[in-house]
Amino acid sequence: MPCLFVVSGPDEGLIYTLEASAPVTIGRGDDAIMQLVDERASRVHCGLTPAQESAGDFGIPITRWVLTDAGSSNGTRIGNETIDGEVKLCDGDVIGLGRSGIAYLQDDYADADIARARCSELNVQATLSDAGWPMDNPASKGTLTDE
Repeated sequence: MPCLFVVSGPDEGLIYTLEASAPVTIGRGDDAIMQLVDERASRVHCGLTPAQESAGDFGIPITRWVLTDAGSSNGTRIGNETIDGEVKLCDGDVIGLGRSGIAYLQDDYADADIARARCSELNVQATLSDAGWPMDNPASKGTLTDE
């Protein structure tokens, strides 16, 4: 079974195993199946859905995972590119939402150190730009007053 491994952000090191037939929502709200503490993530930020395909000349059935944005405020990214519509995930793709980077790994890893080593083999980038966060922090602009 594939898994999702948080490579950056407040939940770094979290592993979530994907079940073959169960869609998954990711976000910070109670309605999200994979719940994050990332305050920049929407309550339900994005979703992953299993899709059955036939592979090879023999039509071997395989499950591919499809990522879609759930109408989040700041969008969902693969790496630093904002997705539009559905995107089929490949081993090592990094889903960016809020301040979090979540690696999609084709195999399941029960240990964060082993998952981290696999990410290193795949040259997964653990940091994402703030491209998905267009809002400026008002505190850094001096627009908040201390009262």
